[in-house]
Amino acid sequence: MKRILSLLMLLVSLATANAKCDWSSLKLQQWNERNYYKWYLSGQALDDTCVDYMFMVYDDQTKKIDTVNSFRGIVEVQFNKKGRYRLYVKVWNKCEKCDTGMVRPIEIVQFPGAVVGYHSMSQNCKQYIFEMSYIKGYPLKDTCMEYYLMFYKGPWMDTMSQKEWDNLTDYQIGMEYDFPDDDFLGYTQTRLSDFTFKDTGRVLMIAQWWNKCLRQDTFMFRRLDVCKSNPTSNTIVLTRPEPKLIGMYDMLGRPVKDVRKEEPLIFIYDDGSRKKVLIH
Repeated sequence: MKRILSLLMLLVSLATANAKCDWSSLKLQQWNERNYYKWYLSGQALDDTCVDYMFMVYDDQTKKIDTVNSFRGIVEVQFNKKGRYRLYVKVWNKCEKCDTGMVRPIEIVQFPGAVVGYHSMSQNCKQYIFEMSYIKGYPLKDTCMEYYLMFYKGPWMDTMSQKEWDNLTDYQIGMEYDFPDDDFLGYTQTRLSDFTFKDTGRVLMIAQWWNKCLRQDTFMFRRLDVCKSNPTSNTIVLTRPEPKLIGMYDMLGRPVKDVRKEEPLIFIYDDGSRKKVLIH
């Protein structure tokens, strides 16, 4: 009788252990818009305080893997280089010493030909002129296309060494920087635009090309060093005399001769620079 009771207790304990290591209810849901991905891990097993999980992204190009921070089973990743990636999710029960995993393949295809050019003005090095180039295969005046530039300046940027700043990659920025509201400096919404920074120093810029008809976008990060020439970026501090105005155009690219109030215009100078001006 004792042997039978012991056997029954062993079977119950095994059944309990197997139940705690049952991963069949786990689900990994995914949403994405072009470069931006969001995953949500759910399942009954996650209710157990012994169960923990980890999200990791593997870059097929660099053969490197990065751990991604998550909040309550939700992780958001913004990819900024085209190529193939894989999302790994590891789930384990630390009390029962059992685990499982899931894999999701990802292929990022950015808009081809997306480039942002910029330079600072000689008379005011805090004033920058930006031009977001057209997307290959899309007309310059495509009404579906929208353009955004967003600027951030965090306290940690100026404390980094020059080598760390120069070697900071788009992928690291997208994975590690939260872009908090307190660091937000402002934004522009036109393909040709200018922006004046209040302070000097390092700034992160996000360029976004958004096709609202196709619901597709491309993100690109750039590092600016306001009022300092940085050979590792596209920043050029002009030292020539102030350029001369040689043409005025409306927002559709048509030449303008008579200036009317409250009309936004694009000024083109003899050095090739452009500036958006609102006439008051």
